[in-house]
Amino acid sequence: MERKTLISLCFGCMALVSTPIYAQQEQTIKGTVVDQNGDPIIGASVRVVGKKGDNVGVITDIDGNYSLTAPKGSKVTISYIGHLPQTVTPGGKTQLKEDSQNLEEVVVVGYGTQKKAHLTGSISTVPMDEIQDISGAGLANALSGLMNGVSVSGGDGRVGSNAQITIRDANDIAGITSNTRQTEPLFVIDGYIYPNDIKIGNTDGQNLGSQAFNNLDPSEVESITVLKDASAAVYGARAANGVVLVTTKKGKIGTPRISYSGTFGFTDAVSTPKMLSAYNYGRFYNIAAAADPTNTSLNHTTALFQADELEAMKKLNYDLLDKYWETAFTQQHSVNVSGATDKVNYFAGISYFDQDGNLGKLDYDRWNYRAGVDVKISKNLKANLSVSGDYSNKKTPNVKLGSSGQENDYRSLLYRPRYIPEYVDGKPILSYGVSNTESNAAQRYNYDLMQNQGDYSENKTSNVNINGSLEYDFNWNEILKGLKLRFSYSKSIFNDKSNQYGSQFTLYKMTNRFGSGAHLYTPVGGEDLETYYGEGNFESQTYNNGSMSYLSRDMSRADNYQINFTAQYQRKFGEHDINALFSIEKAESESEWLKGQVSDPYPFTNGQSNGASGQTTYAPQWTHYESGSLSYIGRVNYSYANRYLVEFLVRADASTKFAKNNRWGTFPSASLGWVISEEKWFKKAAPWVDFLKLRASFGLTGR
Repeated sequence: MERKTLISLCFGCMALVSTPIYAQQEQTIKGTVVDQNGDPIIGASVRVVGKKGDNVGVITDIDGNYSLTAPKGSKVTISYIGHLPQTVTPGGKTQLKEDSQNLEEVVVVGYGTQKKAHLTGSISTVPMDEIQDISGAGLANALSGLMNGVSVSGGDGRVGSNAQITIRDANDIAGITSNTRQTEPLFVIDGYIYPNDIKIGNTDGQNLGSQAFNNLDPSEVESITVLKDASAAVYGARAANGVVLVTTKKGKIGTPRISYSGTFGFTDAVSTPKMLSAYNYGRFYNIAAAADPTNTSLNHTTALFQADELEAMKKLNYDLLDKYWETAFTQQHSVNVSGATDKVNYFAGISYFDQDGNLGKLDYDRWNYRAGVDVKISKNLKANLSVSGDYSNKKTPNVKLGSSGQENDYRSLLYRPRYIPEYVDGKPILSYGVSNTESNAAQRYNYDLMQNQGDYSENKTSNVNINGSLEYDFNWNEILKGLKLRFSYSKSIFNDKSNQYGSQFTLYKMTNRFGSGAHLYTPVGGEDLETYYGEGNFESQTYNNGSMSYLSRDMSRADNYQINFTAQYQRKFGEHDINALFSIEKAESESEWLKGQVSDPYPFTNGQSNGASGQTTYAPQWTHYESGSLSYIGRVNYSYANRYLVEFLVRADASTKFAKNNRWGTFPSASLGWVISEEKWFKKAAPWVDFLKLRASFGLTGR
């Protein structure tokens, strides 16, 4: 007892003696931290080396400067995300080098992250720095050509149209080859799985996940990962077409950062197909029409262009595509605010995108917003809350030829023969050819009339997402160290509204036309214009913009939520690296759709159903759809000496889309990896090879 007491008192004496000595040797030290380019680094961590300096540290200010009090002769360790830490004698300027290997070391995978060197599945990541300055209506447009096995198509047509992503040429379900939703991958944004069975509006267009992904602003995205093979089995019944994982940005340690990025661009045609001149068109038409010498019924006067007409056609060049084609402009702006301390991490941003078209009154604009905060409630408990969303408005003229419902203004202007004007004596005319009769619905097309008579198609969408989570870390317990429990809740609400107005319009046919063959719409020479331009020479024809003149409205809404409880254990024991995960996931989706249409709208219509005199051609219809799912996910990753890699995964999914006796499906996967470059014999045999890995995987996915 006496010995123990003496030791205790001795420690007390040492503390009393050492305190003033330590205080006398303290001094104020200052310095500056810069990056490889010599620019100051804001928020770099500076800590004193040694036990006495464990709790002594500061962060650099906006100019990269730091100042702290430390014992004389101390050294400091300076660290910053994405850079190699350095231990230096304080004072002066310290230049940190980027750690490119560290930036790529961790990859986001389903329900967590893994070291890139330990991956055993086919996973690709997007180099985000290469797409930050690419301006486009959708994020998918910017990914073209960046990843093997990932195809990007479309998105270069009308304003506001998005590209389609296909992973390893996913095929449609048999019999539904026109439905692009059947080939799109599953989209997961910040852990929330967007339902891939809910479509937008009453079309076979993109699903909710595809639109949510395309509406993201590149400035708010931290990483994009694509799961292409058995690695996608972690998402089970919905992963047959692959999975696209998105992680949005968070704040970084340091003072608040305000960043702005803006782009201005224009869209134009490098070239357009070269079409025949009016004269050459007439010559080749005659050659084709008279190609059969045995055709004795051919009337060489009425069925062919005559010499005087061909001569006049040398001076005709009604190039309507060139007349109406305009350079389109686009702009994109984003403002972000972010920062972090030891207790709080925050990020907020707002962005705006606007795009117009090369032909007609086309306009698309979209607002995006995102705000999130991570709070360290205690040493082991963290909380997260984020709110994000977007609002878009797309306006286009409602141009439909006949009953096909296709918007063919570009092709109609391109293919229109150069000898046919749009107007004759102020009247919009039908572009009939030699026979002066209709051969296809495109001959009813008059660009100027269709663009300016007030017909429209307008689509408005809005999307709101709420995500929250709680995470507890057991790092305080030696046995449970490495175990984390996480509960998360996500909810999305999507609304879509479309309005269309298609009116009647009048075009004219010339009964008698100019030239000895009566084929031209403009004088050949010496004609009595009063005869040709008289009212009796024009026959009016009334057409509908579509199968009938109409007013229509359709609205859709989707409300979805997802709950996850996840236990993750990650720990290293010597050469053994273990990463295990178990998660329970529950999700419910609810969607509804409503549409109505009336015919014969008044010229002064208010856009409502009472603004038409006709019947209800499409009686109000509505649908309501609900579904739910429950999933259990288990995964184990094991690595030995960073050389031998194994992963086992099992996911069990249940869905209300199936009968009660057949609701469950099991989706296992397994993969192996061998990092040969870590073998001693290989390093000696091929020292020029930095990294070489063999891997194999097998898994089941569904849809």
